[in-house]
Amino acid sequence: MSSVLEYTPIEEIPQRVEKVRTAFHTRKFLNVEVRLNALRNLFFAIKDNEDLILKALKKDLNKPPSEVQLLELSPLYGDLLYIIDNLRSWVKGRKPESTPLLFKFSKPRVENIPLGTVLVIGAFNFPLLLTLQPLIGAIAGGNTVVIKQSEQTPNLAAVVTDILSDALDNELIQIVNGGIEETTALLEQKFDKVIYTGSGTVGTIIAKKCAETLTPCILELGGKSPAFITKNCRSLDLAAKRIVFAKFVNAGQTCVTVDYAQVHRDVYDEFVKLLIKWTKKLFGEASVETYGKIVNQRNTERVANIIKDSKGEVIYGGDFDIEERYISPTVVKDVTFSDSLMQGEIFGPVLPVVPFDDLDAAITNVVAYHDTPLALYAFTDNKDEIYAIQSRIRSGAFLINDAIIHVGMAQLPFGGIGSSGNGNYHGYASFKSFTHERSCLKQPFWVEPLFEAKYPPTTNFDLAVAKTAMVPPAWFGRTGKIRDWRKIFKNTMISMFLLTGLVLGLTSDKENRIPTF
Repeated sequence: MSSVLEYTPIEEIPQRVEKVRTAFHTRKFLNVEVRLNALRNLFFAIKDNEDLILKALKKDLNKPPSEVQLLELSPLYGDLLYIIDNLRSWVKGRKPESTPLLFKFSKPRVENIPLGTVLVIGAFNFPLLLTLQPLIGAIAGGNTVVIKQSEQTPNLAAVVTDILSDALDNELIQIVNGGIEETTALLEQKFDKVIYTGSGTVGTIIAKKCAETLTPCILELGGKSPAFITKNCRSLDLAAKRIVFAKFVNAGQTCVTVDYAQVHRDVYDEFVKLLIKWTKKLFGEASVETYGKIVNQRNTERVANIIKDSKGEVIYGGDFDIEERYISPTVVKDVTFSDSLMQGEIFGPVLPVVPFDDLDAAITNVVAYHDTPLALYAFTDNKDEIYAIQSRIRSGAFLINDAIIHVGMAQLPFGGIGSSGNGNYHGYASFKSFTHERSCLKQPFWVEPLFEAKYPPTTNFDLAVAKTAMVPPAWFGRTGKIRDWRKIFKNTMISMFLLTGLVLGLTSDKENRIPTF
């Protein structure tokens, strides 16, 4: 396999996109068995090339093999297997949960049809997972795909290019490699959906470009995801352990990581000591040689500068080497919301610890400064505190007493809200995001008597019959608790309507009716 990433010539990009767009309209990839075979081929292609993937990520980001296995390969396999196991049932479509009486014989159903050609723009922090997981969903949906990998991880991009080129039909997927110029050229092409993972700044540019052609897009961005640690947390020790792992794994370059911790003052000093304890235990051997690298020198310098500018106290770590793209796991206490560490997403191995006295005020600060994070974490066993945090802060995900583990579960949708993104994917959410829900109905001719009321001239009796058929009676009063009594009326109303409609429809004489309009 090639060890050098070759950028795609700009002039070839329109041809590559057109190749998969044309292939989509041949219906070649519509059959579910074709989709399943492609997903199976992808599964074994990744399995067979794990060593190359591990070596490439070691070169690009100095990622330990265990991190790659745990945080990239395992979630990828899990998503593939879950989708392969369920795809046949998903493509069958579904019936509406509740059908009005008038349409009981119309066979209403919802089917999921492919969108067309999807553009996947991957990210550098988890370059395998965040590129291939959207690809899995797009293929499952019956689409053709164009992939743009991150140029910041060239060794992995070269390996993945070879893997996909060997494993998948080139009419199903085309790969475009390059930087800003190539991405800009790609966005000039016509796509039916775009999914982008990365910064809010670039996400805004992509959203504006998609808006020009009314192309829907999924944006997986980020933000400052907070963790609340209250005095009612049953195990401060375990909370500290879980937060330390979530924060410092992948050199802090995780979009759903704990960006900062807000800790109640009654347990603040104890919790800070526990953070130091677990940072030493889990990442105490971190060094230039062993710890993951920041993606480039520019971002390394950015993180180093916000540490230096912080008014908080560095109580662990704080070392950096710009040339080696290294920032040591760092804990900073006594941080305020006006601090340099709190102005934007850190995206590096630095954990600011913010004390609070009142939970309500702490929640208000999050809403005021960093609303709609990609994830929200509450370490407490108090139900009222959980409800207060969960109900007042909008977020892409909400976890109680743990952090980041939800992204490894294919059965849960993954996505942001507000400034942290829009749309979601993973598992069934991927299938839904990369298909269109089309309404289908097959109306038999023999039911015409039931629909006589729709034809003019319309009488008061016609309207009464139509309203009975289309709108069920309200099963609740103007006040009091709304109870689910609808089922009590359901079977009786069906029988009454069908009998009345058939009799009146068969005996109707439209020409002699007096219209109401």
